[in-house]
Amino acid sequence: MIKNIVFDLGNVLVKFDPDEILNNLFGNDMLKDKLKSIVFKNSFWKELDRGTLSYEEFQEACYKTSPEFKKEISLIIESWDKFLFPIEENIKLLHELKANGYKLYILSNFHEKAFKEILSKYTFFNLFDGMVISYQVKLIKPEIEIYKILLNKYNLIPVQTIFIDDTVENIRAAEKVGINTIHYKNHDMLKEELKPKLSFIQALSNKE
Repeated sequence: MIKNIVFDLGNVLVKFDPDEILNNLFGNDMLKDKLKSIVFKNSFWKELDRGTLSYEEFQEACYKTSPEFKKEISLIIESWDKFLFPIEENIKLLHELKANGYKLYILSNFHEKAFKEILSKYTFFNLFDGMVISYQVKLIKPEIEIYKILLNKYNLIPVQTIFIDDTVENIRAAEKVGINTIHYKNHDMLKEELKPKLSFIQALSNKE
C-alpha cells in the first residue's frame, strides 16, 4: 500500500523553463542560445545546486567563462528565480492527496537563493511532511545517497513510497533503492499513472 508520495520541484510542481526566461529578457535568438549555454548548461550549475558553490562564486565563474556577456549574465542571475511559478493543476493534486491521508515529501535539486525565494512566496509548501533539498545536504540527484537520506530522515519504507520526477536518470536512481517511481511528463499522464496505485484517484475517475 502506498503511503508516501515524493515530488521533485522543477517542472513537476514549479515551472522552470530557461527558454521562457531568456525570451522574456532578450530578443536575439543567437544571444539567447549563447546565454543559455553560459548560465544554465555549464558545469557550475550542478555545484550551485549541490551547495558547494555560492551564488557569488557561480556568478564569477560565469563571468570568467564569457566576460563579454557580463551585463547579460548579471541580468539573468538577478532575475531568473522570479520566473518560477507553480504548476496549478499539480498543486491542486497535492491538496487532494493530503486530504486523503497521504504523506507528502519533496526531493529536489535546488540552490539556496531560488529555493528560499519560492519557499517564502508559495503556501503549498505547508502541505509537505518533509523535504530534502540538494544544497542542504551537499548531494544532488541522481546520486544514490540523497535518496537514502530522504528514506532515513523520515523513516520511509521504499515499497510504500512513490517518487515523481521529470528526469529519467533521477527515476532510475530511486528505483535502485526500491522506491516506486513515475516519470513525470504532464498532469494528465501523472493522474493516469497514479490510478492503479491510489484508490482515491480511481474513485475520482469513476465519477468523471
